[in-house]
Amino acid sequence: MISIMSKHISLMAIVGVAHFLILFSACSNAKTDVALGKYEDTTVAVYGPYRVIKLPVAKGVNILNPIQLAEGPDGKLFAANQSGEVYTLDDTDGDGIEDAALLYCNVATLNLRSPGGFAHKGDTVFIGTSEEIRAFIDKDKDGKSDTSWTFYNDIPHSQHPYEWTSGLNFGPDGWLYCALTTDSWNAAPSPDPKKYRGSIIRISPDGKQVERVASGIRSVYGMRFHPDGDLFFTDNEGGGNAKEELNRVIIGGFYGHNPKKYEGYDSVVNPVHFLETEVAPAGIVFNKSDNSFGGSAGNLFIAFYGPGERWQRGAVGRIEMKHLADGNYTYHEFPVADIPKISSLAFGRDGSLYVAHHGRSDYWYNSVEPKSGGFYKIIYDPSLNNKPIKSRAANNKLVSPGSVESGKHLFDQRACAACHAISGQELLGPNLGGVGTRLSREDILQEIEFPSKIIKPSMGAMRVIKKDGQVLLGRIVNADSAQVSLMMIGNKIIRIPTGEIQKTEIERKSLMYEKLLNGLSKDEVNQLLDYISSLK
Repeated sequence: MISIMSKHISLMAIVGVAHFLILFSACSNAKTDVALGKYEDTTVAVYGPYRVIKLPVAKGVNILNPIQLAEGPDGKLFAANQSGEVYTLDDTDGDGIEDAALLYCNVATLNLRSPGGFAHKGDTVFIGTSEEIRAFIDKDKDGKSDTSWTFYNDIPHSQHPYEWTSGLNFGPDGWLYCALTTDSWNAAPSPDPKKYRGSIIRISPDGKQVERVASGIRSVYGMRFHPDGDLFFTDNEGGGNAKEELNRVIIGGFYGHNPKKYEGYDSVVNPVHFLETEVAPAGIVFNKSDNSFGGSAGNLFIAFYGPGERWQRGAVGRIEMKHLADGNYTYHEFPVADIPKISSLAFGRDGSLYVAHHGRSDYWYNSVEPKSGGFYKIIYDPSLNNKPIKSRAANNKLVSPGSVESGKHLFDQRACAACHAISGQELLGPNLGGVGTRLSREDILQEIEFPSKIIKPSMGAMRVIKKDGQVLLGRIVNADSAQVSLMMIGNKIIRIPTGEIQKTEIERKSLMYEKLLNGLSKDEVNQLLDYISSLK
């Protein structure tokens, strides 16, 4: 009798626990659904069965131009501000939406800047800064790093703001791989006898051995290993790169940028794919093979910053990659969402995609506001699978061949071709090949009417004042410890020995003449825009 009663009580207890768990789950789901509805940003254009949540991160670290987002120890999401703070994104009220940025460390307190690289091995976090790669560990598990040390610091660095140490990854061989942006646009670069700047290097697990893996890169921020072991990276258009690139690493390969620095290469390794979703690719991440996320398991996701100071431009794209039997890959690119100024992205523990929104900044991407930027969570919603996928808006103004031809004549007549190439080698101004894909007609008109309003940093003018009093104004095409190569109006390159230079100054005014449209009728202006917009 006692045994029967015990069994009955045990059964009732099990049923009670089950009911509690069901109720708890229902309450939890209801709480999450309320949060999703509250923070969903329906103004974001999405191109698939996704919902976009703007994270209400209001506790902890002040968000200020985030430049990094990655999965760290214990699956936590780590992010970093341009101002130096490294922090985790946490959900403090359990509603499934991260609402706090909890400080892990601040590299600025160590006199380091631009924590643009992130990797981890076990509980140890590796942060790539302009000056060194530093290791951090949280020994007492309170969420804050309590120990750090220099892992590697043989990095040529100056005070130039574009000196990133990015794309940190541990490879299948256990070595740490990273990319060092070029110094070709730096008028006062640090000595670089090992030619590490503009290269991908790998560092042994103890930090004592270094090898240059590839060279001739320009501005590589995103770099990741494919599950099959191949290393891929994106690179930005400009400086010899005709378009935004996706590249596959070939050991010892030269990728085309700054050929003067890297002599002795036999050939240039071509990109495996030209990116189309947006311009200025930033962080990249491979989705895991067991995370469907709308049928995108194993796909490559790319953050796009968008052009310069156009604050509403930016996007997330994905590339469906298939590894063929001959070792090559196929690539098919799709837009995911249009979110402005995306700097990095990562998948979270629940399989959702998180992206970092950099926000507004100055000419050099440094902070100009007390708080700027934030984070979005892109959630796959299977209930949206049966709805038609939204088509992306295109700049499809129909124009006649005659108007385009008249515009081409005006382009030549106004001497635009003297500074802007349509294909081939870059001249004094940006290469206009494909500009109709990158910029709208309104953007192109603004560039012509107000050339100094938005200047691409690599296209900025530099004033070189020589010790003999001579002043030269042009665009830096290459610089090293021996000389500065300056492209002058007329596309003439002058090489100035550094010993002859008294100082250099950034010129905030464009080298492009103003009032170039003066004297043209409204119809002629439209014809010129028709021609430039036709350059797809």
